[in-house]
Amino acid sequence: MFDVVDPDTPTAENWAILETYLGSEVFLEPLAAWQALIKASAGKLVKNLPGEVFQLYKVSF
Repeated sequence: MFDVVDPDTPTAENWAILETYLGSEVFLEPLAAWQALIKASAGKLVKNLPGEVFQLYKVSF
């Protein structure tokens, strides 16, 4: 299980700016890119739950 930032949410860019100021490097990748990476890694997206900024992904390998 892990969270990915949904760059299409209204607050994603503000969250990314805040995290950058706090010293983290942030990449706002589209959700489709995450899903393609999971599939390319022989993973199966079992479940996802949308949130205010994040999407929770449950992946099975």
